[in-house]
Amino acid sequence: MYQQLNSFAAPRNASGSGHLCEALALCQTILARYRRTGTEFSAMEVKAIQALLTELQCTAPGCVVNETTLLQSTTQNFLDSLAGADTIPYQASDDLTEFLQECCDCTKGLNELFAAMNNRLASVIESSTIHTYIFNTNDNILWDPVNDVAAPLDDSTPLGKAAQGLHMLTIANTLYIPLRYQSELVGCVEAPGSRIPRNHNIFQRILSAVSVTTHNSINLCIKEAEAKKAEAMVSMAARLARDTLEESVLVQSIINTAKMLTESDRCSIFLVKADGSLEAHFEDGNVVVVPAGTGIAGYVAESGAVVNIPNAYEDDRFNRSVDKVTGYHTRTILCLPIVFEGTIVAVAQLINKLDIVTRSGQRLPRVFGQRDEELFKTFSLFAAASLRNCRINETLLEEKKKGDAILDVVTLLANTDIRDVDSIVLHVLHGAKKLLSADRSSMFLLDKERNELYSKVADSASEIRFPCGRGIAGTVAESGVSENIKDAYADSRFNRAVDRQLGYRTQSILCEPIMLDGEVLAVVQLVNKLSENGGVTCFTRADQETFRVFSLFAGISINNSHLLQFAIKAGQEAMALGLRRNSVTANRSSKGALVEVTAAEREAVTSIDFGGAYDFTSPEFNLFEVREKYDRPMDAAAAVAYKLLWDTGLPEKFGCQEQTLLNFILQCRRRYRHVPYHNFYHVVDVCQTLHTYLYAGKASELLTELECYVLLVTALVHDLDHMGLNNSFYLKTDSPLGILSSASGNNSVLEVHHCNLAIEILSDPTADVFEGLSEADVTFAYRALIDCVLATDMAKHGDEVKRFKEVVESGFDKQQERHRRMLLETLIKAGDVSNVTKPFEMSRMWAMAVTEEFYCQGDMEKEKGVEVLPMFDRSKNNELARGQIGFIDFVAGKFFKGIVGDLLHGMQWCADAVDTNRARWQAILDGRRQSV
Repeated sequence: MYQQLNSFAAPRNASGSGHLCEALALCQTILARYRRTGTEFSAMEVKAIQALLTELQCTAPGCVVNETTLLQSTTQNFLDSLAGADTIPYQASDDLTEFLQECCDCTKGLNELFAAMNNRLASVIESSTIHTYIFNTNDNILWDPVNDVAAPLDDSTPLGKAAQGLHMLTIANTLYIPLRYQSELVGCVEAPGSRIPRNHNIFQRILSAVSVTTHNSINLCIKEAEAKKAEAMVSMAARLARDTLEESVLVQSIINTAKMLTESDRCSIFLVKADGSLEAHFEDGNVVVVPAGTGIAGYVAESGAVVNIPNAYEDDRFNRSVDKVTGYHTRTILCLPIVFEGTIVAVAQLINKLDIVTRSGQRLPRVFGQRDEELFKTFSLFAAASLRNCRINETLLEEKKKGDAILDVVTLLANTDIRDVDSIVLHVLHGAKKLLSADRSSMFLLDKERNELYSKVADSASEIRFPCGRGIAGTVAESGVSENIKDAYADSRFNRAVDRQLGYRTQSILCEPIMLDGEVLAVVQLVNKLSENGGVTCFTRADQETFRVFSLFAGISINNSHLLQFAIKAGQEAMALGLRRNSVTANRSSKGALVEVTAAEREAVTSIDFGGAYDFTSPEFNLFEVREKYDRPMDAAAAVAYKLLWDTGLPEKFGCQEQTLLNFILQCRRRYRHVPYHNFYHVVDVCQTLHTYLYAGKASELLTELECYVLLVTALVHDLDHMGLNNSFYLKTDSPLGILSSASGNNSVLEVHHCNLAIEILSDPTADVFEGLSEADVTFAYRALIDCVLATDMAKHGDEVKRFKEVVESGFDKQQERHRRMLLETLIKAGDVSNVTKPFEMSRMWAMAVTEEFYCQGDMEKEKGVEVLPMFDRSKNNELARGQIGFIDFVAGKFFKGIVGDLLHGMQWCADAVDTNRARWQAILDGRRQSV
């Protein structure tokens, strides 16, 4: 019955007391009639009056209501208000009373109520048939609930003309009477063959009653319609919450709900993607990607505005060609944003507001109104939250898929014989295809000597060679910058002849370099990204970021393979020359799965109780004292590192569990050799020293918390498997690593080895201290770790200091990642050579340890018959003081004073300690001279 009222506008504001007075006045009139006719109250009426009085007393406490006084005092006032100053005859009063009774009979439905009211009104104005129309403000129509006919509020019909002008009209022997409530149109009466009654006063009072009844009926219907809409809204929201998190299913549910709420013929949902493009979902399940800013939906997605078009063909933004192709006729469009927490996540486009169709088959076209916008805005809150949840779920699933794919490839690479380059390349290619959903892939390794790229493995293609700079892959190899090509045939560098030869169609290409230490090792080319339905789409920025994480592991494996190939070749040549001594690399353990840290090993560390005897955060902390005090000095050193790191709160902040941190420290400890200086104690000391730089020295104020965390972690891995020999030893002795260093052009062979072992440890889930980081943060952490370890190569000391100086002089900006990375590298270098900044006795102990390591290397150099530098020659009996003074004067002194004076002012104690220690060494040297 109320279907034509579902889209009525919200009720106008009205005083609540007016309705109550009208109801009470009706009661008074009925009571007056009872008195005149001698009618007695029925038991039901008495009970109803008593209930009303009780309710009134509850509503207004302290106000005593006398029913007789109350009813008698208001009866005549109400009649006087209807009749004005005139006196209403008893018969007219009775007729009016009966009419009011008919109008206020709440037991009748809308149809029955208006039918009864029409009959009463017909008898008053002497008309055979009366039609009372209700005004629907939202659709701007007049509707007869009895006969279910309607007319627009315009000049096209006499009814609409009279109602629009708010003037009574007589046209073609039919009287049209507008109905107003508080000066606003609420309906119109159509009375064929009638005339205005002689008693105009009574007639006006009856029309007032009809207007009030019409107004109240509208409000009642609106409230019922709104209640149904609200119930439907809650039901829909609950259904959306229960629906599967599959995006396509959710979107179809939103489409169906939006159509029902706004009474639309069609609906499309445009999902806003990360790159700004729109993914259009239609009712038939088709999905089309639309460029950003295209069409009405694109405008709404960018502006956030609501677009309501009453006539699509009069709007320049509407594309008529779609209607021509489909045979559909678009009349009205409502396009609205779906917003979640201030971000537009989708756009809804509603087409053609459904016509009003009466029982007689009459159709009245409608346009979208403010009520439709308000309804959808409310519903969109639920839709936006559901879409957001769906996106989060899809992101998590995608991240898990990527993580699993990377882990699978890393595991394969870890278990692959690094001498087998073909297998490594094959694993990399298959992993890249799976990770980024590519249809085909190929890898080109870089031949630095010839400056060429060559293919070891390529899908459906034989091995080829071509110079760097040619084609897409050659350009990437030369520049080191990736290429994301959305249309291969639109790129002049793409060779279509290959497609013709293979009968293939290349559309999208992602070409990425595999790099290590800033040098290109290989180029991977992925072709035709596949969507879930098997169609070809474009690679995204997220794909590029994912590949860069993946390429870290691939680059290390490829580099290790190259290194080993050089090492094996050099070793064979060395064997042929009669070198019988095994190289130091022969003692390296083979790469494989890490041996699990046992509970007993962890307990040995956690059982160490320092009892508050040491301040690990102090620049004066003495690790030598800890080593001497405890029976298990290695466990005590591990406990220092564990407590130091955990107490920063950084591991917990970045999702690292306590056991994982402890496993990581113990796995690192296993990889350090028992050499005089570059051992586990050294890296624990560096870690503790960096802690003082960060917090006591306030360097952390120039870095992010993640960078501080990575720096402390890097301290523990920066010398993994150090053999007590520097890179110069391998070069001078023609060892495999030395030949490798010369051939590869990378003199930081040991540092690359440290990085490889660090990543191997971090690849073990039980020791992965980066386990709680996001994909982007993991990428950042690995890059920072690798850069910092490579920066510890003393051969690059001068270049690193120069770069730091240039950054500071140009204006250090902590908002720039490049500047912060330079600071990280400088800090770890400072920690690595910090011995001269310690209290003198500690500095002397470290100096003795590093000197002993130099002497051990000198002994080996003598055995091999190569030149031994004086500082490495045990027989020279070099004075420790002279060596330390030289190191301070030419390296450490300038370095620490420079970084403290230029930027790290909070580390002033370092510069002061350098001066103090030099003076002590000079005094020792002078004292010996005097004694001589």
